[in-house]
Amino acid sequence: MQVIFYNVSSSLINNFEKMPFADAVKVSQEVEQICRDEKKTLTGDFQVIGEDKKVFYRGVFNFGSYDYPNIYHKIKDMVKHIKVDKKDQADKIYLLEQIELLTPDEYKQAEMVDKTLINLDKSRVSKLKSWQRKTAYAVGGVSLAGFLMTGFLFFTQQTSYERALDDGRNQLKETAALAETYGEAILGDDSKMVHALEDSSELTEQQQQILVDKYVSKNEFEKAVKLLDGDPVKAESLILTSKLPSKEKTEKIKAFHEMYPTNEARFDLAYLQGDYELMLNLKNINMSVKRSEMKTHALLKLGRVDEAKVELNNNSNEELSEKIIQYEIITAEIKTLKDRHDLLVREENKSEAQKLRKEIEDKRNQIKKL
Repeated sequence: MQVIFYNVSSSLINNFEKMPFADAVKVSQEVEQICRDEKKTLTGDFQVIGEDKKVFYRGVFNFGSYDYPNIYHKIKDMVKHIKVDKKDQADKIYLLEQIELLTPDEYKQAEMVDKTLINLDKSRVSKLKSWQRKTAYAVGGVSLAGFLMTGFLFFTQQTSYERALDDGRNQLKETAALAETYGEAILGDDSKMVHALEDSSELTEQQQQILVDKYVSKNEFEKAVKLLDGDPVKAESLILTSKLPSKEKTEKIKAFHEMYPTNEARFDLAYLQGDYELMLNLKNINMSVKRSEMKTHALLKLGRVDEAKVELNNNSNEELSEKIIQYEIITAEIKTLKDRHDLLVREENKSEAQKLRKEIEDKRNQIKKL
């Protein structure tokens, strides 16, 4: 099994690069310890994949949060407590077996760290009696355990809520009720969560994403822009990176663009609508990793492979890298087939030439699907 990290702001981790599971456990523990020592936190996404590129786990790791010492403990804790359908039970068992087999023993040792004490505001706790503190910790632990048992593994649409739940855990020192609001949101009732986020004086990036998604779903674009300090580019960028289906995302960006016209929205719409020439001709675009990936793909779709390779350096997207390799392989195969076809035509071997024309057309269709 291998692990891919992404959106991790650490020099020790190469984003979008596959690494053996054991190495990923080791580096995750190193970064966790560094963040603890420096009293800072950073959030990153990761996924565990098998030999056939099947994704067995997608999740979020909050480095420096004291939640887990490394990804082995995170995965084990999440997977063991989650109920899955019968069809996924074999994958769950296989994943647990593999992480046990692949993780070095020195990284399996459980920590004796009271995360609740770390996250709680000690100035407030000191005002409580001993039994009150124990009750508060117990309630907090149950709440956290409750929502930890909901977002997992095969249901990747819950990833953003899982990240928000991790953020909510860190805000437990301010209000234990916040954990409950996220738990209810995952179960389908997000009204309390929205109100809690709207009342919060400071939001994390993931919490902003969730709140913007809610506003966008209701076409309340003014609220989304206001939330982001009046920055329409940032608001539209969050629509672009949302989990909306492509068609719905296009409609939302189009509606947003009518109210808040920007070059970035034109760029994104051109890509989503397949107008790659227009997209690449637009100037003064605030590029992000997502837009760099879109530009790489657009260049590839237009056959500008060398330019696509150059742009790939700005995003290091492994899937796009594989697409470029496939493009070059198929292009070389088409050239070989065309040379053979031309020879058969000169030899007036019409039946064989016809077969090769069919092969060439199939190869061209493969390129169109990249």
